[in-house]
Amino acid sequence: MRYAIYYCPTADTALGRLGHDWLATSSTLPGVSTERRAALLADVRRYGWHATIRAPFTPVVGVTHDDVRRAVTALAHAFGSFELSLRLDRLADFLVLRPTMDGGQERALAAVCLDVLKPLCTPLAGDALERRSAGLDADELALLQKHGYPYVLGRYRFHLTLSAPASEPEEQAMRQWFESRVAALPPTRIDALSICREATPGAAFELLERIPLVASGMGHTS
Repeated sequence: MRYAIYYCPTADTALGRLGHDWLATSSTLPGVSTERRAALLADVRRYGWHATIRAPFTPVVGVTHDDVRRAVTALAHAFGSFELSLRLDRLADFLVLRPTMDGGQERALAAVCLDVLKPLCTPLAGDALERRSAGLDADELALLQKHGYPYVLGRYRFHLTLSAPASEPEEQAMRQWFESRVAALPPTRIDALSICREATPGAAFELLERIPLVASGMGHTS
């Protein structure tokens, strides 16, 4: 079993509706077969329409859902909601939605989440650590060894992944699908942390609960 802490837009928001339309099995993509489209979106559908705040982790033996919930609730009570404007972009080999400007609020939220949950997370070791070390630079490897994930702290980038790596024509078709829709998106309010769970290896992540960011004012309060 693994947990993850995400930002998951609700279905009644513009970003939530965009995700619903993109991931709907009835949607089509010109020049891309139904089977290929399903393959490109398989992982996005499994992990859900989200931006990662804390990447999936295996809880330490004895840690319960209530333990995770208490930690996330304490974090949510230390942050207020904030807004981000999103743009279509590329991150490594992936087409993604990213903030138009990299701000401090989403980075601070992810950094504190990493720290708060660290006592609940099983450290990576053995084959899992070796497997995930492939292709990382020295800084990413150090982050992986310390935190169990390489794209944290200075390497963290708030984003919503749109598909698996695609060919150039496939990516162009996806860009055409998204461009006008993303241009029309209003700013997205980051207003809650979602606790999600993968019950068994390879299962779809299930959204268990959204916990509102409720601190007064904007951003992190100390």
